[in-house]
Amino acid sequence: MSNKELNWKKLKSWLEERSFNLDLSISPKRFKKGMGNINYKVFVNGKFVVLRRPPLGPIPPGANDMKREHSVMSALSRSNKLVPNSLILCEDNQIIGKPFHIIEFKSGETIDGDTLPNKWNNPRTAKYLSKILIKLLVDIHSIDPKSISLDNLGKPQGFLNRQLEGWYLRGCIAQNNEPTKIMKELYNFLKNNKSPNENDHVILHNDFKLDNIMVGKSKYSNKLEPTAILDWDQATRGHPLYDLATLLSYWTEKNDNDSMKLLKQMPSMQNGFLNRKQALNLYSKLSGKDMQDFNWIYALSLLKLGVVFQQLYAQFLRGTVNDKKYKYFGVIAEASFERGLLIARKEKHI
Repeated sequence: MSNKELNWKKLKSWLEERSFNLDLSISPKRFKKGMGNINYKVFVNGKFVVLRRPPLGPIPPGANDMKREHSVMSALSRSNKLVPNSLILCEDNQIIGKPFHIIEFKSGETIDGDTLPNKWNNPRTAKYLSKILIKLLVDIHSIDPKSISLDNLGKPQGFLNRQLEGWYLRGCIAQNNEPTKIMKELYNFLKNNKSPNENDHVILHNDFKLDNIMVGKSKYSNKLEPTAILDWDQATRGHPLYDLATLLSYWTEKNDNDSMKLLKQMPSMQNGFLNRKQALNLYSKLSGKDMQDFNWIYALSLLKLGVVFQQLYAQFLRGTVNDKKYKYFGVIAEASFERGLLIARKEKHI
């Protein structure tokens, strides 16, 4: 989407009616990173902010939810300074074609892929980043939803079973209702083995990983520090270990098979980065949570991961995306389902 494809003058008028002055003499700039929501850096009321809207094309139910994200971010920003405040929400599709919201701009950089940028490519930084991920997640889970009026967010009762059924259904749709054998085996194993008790309902980011964190140099030292936690459109309440499991599903290691290494979502194989077991133990130590049921939840997160990559692979097969890296996503999906089944059966360690 180019700047010309978005009706900036209409947006400016809408904002002005609500006491927000969009200065178009400073050209809006689209952020290039990300495969989902579309973000623009714009100048409003004398400072830079971010205009955030869903991706082009049809949106799956519950995905890219700007209203949910606005509610969560505006509430969480009062308790966690790393969460940008959401300043205003628009649910009218007639303004720019989709709902959108305007959020506070935070300085910093995101780190994606399996290699650290050269300036931070050392074991000490790798260890710091892996530890800070766990600490930030524990901080999110420690917030009392009621204290920030998010005690009605989502439907935490039965959350894990709904995730199981929902992601399996999405996987079937992505495979034209002909799911692969390994995906069915993983689903059936989880279905036939009792899901964990869900008594601890925390705020879940629901897509927590390194590229949803911004980092930068501290104002007071040369030390690297987190500057923002982004992408809250899937946030809900539910079992805290589901967030941890989602994070660790992206956390590849040197002894993983070659198909799982194709993920390349985080630099977790770099020297110094904690391994999954160390990350699990650190979360347990900092949070005090019971880790007894983690295998079932981790296997569920690997089902989810596989379906996400199956959906992206389906786009590649349909020709709606042309990026060559997508042609391996079907392989990643199958490897994720296979790993999930081994974890669920306790035939493989975390």
